[in-house]
Amino acid sequence: MGTKLKLLSSLFLFTAIISISNIYAVEIDTSTGEEEVVFMSTDGEVNLGDSLSISVEKRFKLVKDEEVQKKVNDIGQKIAYICDRKDVVYHFRVIEDRGQERPTINAFSLPGGYVYIFKDLYDQFGSDEELAAVIAHEVGHIVARHGVKRMQSAFGYNLLLILASQARTNGGNMGRAFEAVNSLMMSYSRDDEIFADKLSVKYTKNAGYNPEGAVKVLEKLWDIQKKEPQHPYMEERSHPYLSVRLAKVKQEINGKMDFNDYINIPTDTRR
Repeated sequence: MGTKLKLLSSLFLFTAIISISNIYAVEIDTSTGEEEVVFMSTDGEVNLGDSLSISVEKRFKLVKDEEVQKKVNDIGQKIAYICDRKDVVYHFRVIEDRGQERPTINAFSLPGGYVYIFKDLYDQFGSDEELAAVIAHEVGHIVARHGVKRMQSAFGYNLLLILASQARTNGGNMGRAFEAVNSLMMSYSRDDEIFADKLSVKYTKNAGYNPEGAVKVLEKLWDIQKKEPQHPYMEERSHPYLSVRLAKVKQEINGKMDFNDYINIPTDTRR
């Protein structure tokens, strides 16, 4: 009887381990080299991104200008080629925010390799080095899996599975997909945004672009923020403070921040 119980216990433990391994996997974060527990496999993340991309392209309009799309995709593929994560296929698309009175100066990424840039942002940051900085920042979020981690925290693992498998065909889940996309269009935590900025400097430099493009982008965003009424998405993007991000990017490029940046950022960020 004792032997049978031991066998049953071992079988139960083995089954539990197999079940858990299907829910999460211990993976190495390719951007930091640190070991992390993630609650969705790469395949699941790609399926999730595929589903959410359908909802994005139902809600927003793809820009028809082939030259614009090609320019963004060409820059994006150069960034993707040298980035730290090669287990997903990257897609770069320009979209328009229909029905908005004010410009949508924004870009965002989806889990699994999708990067979307609003045409209004493209018009403001049309140089190659500026676009490269924007795109590399969003690729940085994908590399670090910030999107899937954020959605996992906000919506739970089971809903992520539903969205990954059914959002493209189920009307009710399409509404949830819109909600999930909205969350990804808002800013990440201060640490996530600054880390994506750090990767942006690294990737633009390695792809052959001037990393000062990241400085120009943040300076323009700060100037726009000061002068114009804010779009809801842009308002959320103001956190962490653009002054902090700008100072950190300059420090990443030059090894130090200048005096004006130093006095313009909160004391707790001067590390």
